Amino acid sequence: MKQQIKIILLSCGLGLFLWLADTLLDYFIFYEGTFFDLLVLAVPNHELYIRSLILTCFIIFGVICARLLAQQQKTEQQLSAALDFQQHLLDTIPVPIFYKDSDYVYTGCNQSFMDFFGLTKEEIIGKSVYDLAPQDLAEVYQEKDEDLFKKPGVQVYEFEVKHVDKGMRHVIFNKASFHASDGQVAGLIGAMQDVTEKIEAEKKREELILELQEALDKVKTLSGFLPICSSCKKIRDDKGYWNQVDEYIQQHSQAEFSHGICPDCMRKLYPDFADEILSPK
Repeated sequence: MKQQIKIILLSCGLGLFLWLADTLLDYFIFYEGTFFDLLVLAVPNHELYIRSLILTCFIIFGVICARLLAQQQKTEQQLSAALDFQQHLLDTIPVPIFYKDSDYVYTGCNQSFMDFFGLTKEEIIGKSVYDLAPQDLAEVYQEKDEDLFKKPGVQVYEFEVKHVDKGMRHVIFNKASFHASDGQVAGLIGAMQDVTEKIEAEKKREELILELQEALDKVKTLSGFLPICSSCKKIRDDKGYWNQVDEYIQQHSQAEFSHGICPDCMRKLYPDFADEILSPK
């Protein structure tokens, strides 16, 4: 408001200055009367009309400039508020977001992006990927950006990014180009999704599935009711034949037997040698 009043007062001052300049011109060059008469009392009608018109034009010009300035300030405030809201909105997103101009230079990012690299916004804006990432990684990022600018649209790919604390991370890049009013590519905006934990979890799951499959391949289970003789312990198969326990298990599983004699059977079958064989040496 103060600036608007200053503009109006300045316009009035310019109008009065021209009034005074015209009076001085009449006084020193044409000498048509005293200075005070030429200034106020004895101003010719045509001079009065011209001076009044000039003063009025300057006042109107000052009012118009003041209103334009007020509208400009209001627009700037609205734009600043919109930019602040946009930045606040980006900072609340837990996904690193960045945007670059057509020269592949960072022009903005959110808080998650700064935290990912351990840098401030001042250390990021105006820099390129070669300033933020190792040489081998930066070359790939640059190549992908160039491909996106050559073929504007959406770009999705997976690659590695070096985290400030966690080292190398697997990241999915989602990028999109944007255009200026003339239709030319003005830059790109991108987001990074860290999928390291997901990849590691899938890898562990695949390893576990592989281990279980290998275990299942090695094991063949017996299920259901098995008719077994209460005396000789033979097992009857589906065809009605009686088989030894070891033979039946070998036929229906991948287990193998090694035969021996337990101590009780040793004493029963070979009583004369049992004590000698079973005694600790």
